[in-house]
Amino acid sequence: MSAAYPFRMAVFDMDDTLLGPDHKVSPANQRALEQLRSAGVEVVIASGRYASNIAIHERSLGFLGWIISAGGAVVSHAATGEIIFELTVPPDLALEVFHRGREAGISIIGYHSTGIFCDAPSEWIEHFQSRTGQAPVADIPALIATGMQKLIWTTAPPRITELTSPTQEQYRDRLYVVHTEPEMLEFLNPNTNKARAVEVLAKHVSIPRDQIIAFGDGNNDVPLLAWAGYSVAMAHGRESARHAAKKVSPPGDPGTAVARALEEFFPI
Repeated sequence: MSAAYPFRMAVFDMDDTLLGPDHKVSPANQRALEQLRSAGVEVVIASGRYASNIAIHERSLGFLGWIISAGGAVVSHAATGEIIFELTVPPDLALEVFHRGREAGISIIGYHSTGIFCDAPSEWIEHFQSRTGQAPVADIPALIATGMQKLIWTTAPPRITELTSPTQEQYRDRLYVVHTEPEMLEFLNPNTNKARAVEVLAKHVSIPRDQIIAFGDGNNDVPLLAWAGYSVAMAHGRESARHAAKKVSPPGDPGTAVARALEEFFPI
């Protein structure tokens, strides 16, 4: 790596950050990743997605490295399968969230070490399945007993928006509750977020915080954008992300925002 280049690790959110509106990595963003890796920078994807889903995208990019999945609940290596960090939702609170959701008629998705599952078919489950191809029906309470990486409430966006603030207040300091997609409210272990996961990984590979740059666009990127030595929010992202980051990407095509930001702020 060039002595002038200040970072040894670059962490990227996937959806609406590394991936464009077409859910693909643009040639410009792919070239930017290749330049970073050629310069000796550890490229890490940190996403709310399931680990195997992230690994598929990494494979298409030509590398398999460290990944942070389920919104920071798991840190694993895509090539070796090694897991160095995993936090699950406290079972008593997970059951409470499950039953509250069921009583309110809200569909529930659970991320478990064995896969992604749902409680029952619904319009919103079908919407999730159409995007991911995952979430077969399962006994969610039984899975909770063996450790759930996260639970998701999914229903009409206006209702999720209405529920977000009171639910966050209700579970303050007990769960990490974050509004990710318009139709999704997620529940994780209170010590789970992308910043915590990157901190664990950074210690594992001996990279200091001030040599880490992070890129993101969403509410679940806020802790990481605030924590990293340097950070860039996507100009098209959530206001919360733009406020937390040190820089905002130059305006333009969302599909090439990462490449433009690196070229403008930290060219190799």
